[in-house]
Amino acid sequence: MSEKRIFPRKKKRLIVDYDLDGVTYSGFTWDISYTGLFVASPNMPRIGLTITIRLHLPDGKKLECAGKVIRAKRVPAMYSSMEGATGFSLELVGYNEPYTRYFATL
Repeated sequence: MSEKRIFPRKKKRLIVDYDLDGVTYSGFTWDISYTGLFVASPNMPRIGLTITIRLHLPDGKKLECAGKVIRAKRVPAMYSSMEGATGFSLELVGYNEPYTRYFATL
């Protein structure tokens, strides 16, 4: 299957926090690009929901990004190393200067 993405994805593990129905959940990024990211987490928001995530950067700073959940995937634990992780894809909404600058350093 050929790659159809315009922007490259980079493997990067960053801790992610996000709120759903008044509860804060955590996960980590599996990969990121200029336009979105995949969050590995067993707690998935519904597809179509716009959420705000907080990325924990290596320098200790936190970066907020808003995005729309466009895909969700559940992978049995015994297959996670072969087929990726359970989690969701987030398409970033709007332009986020701090995020773009961070991604450009990778």
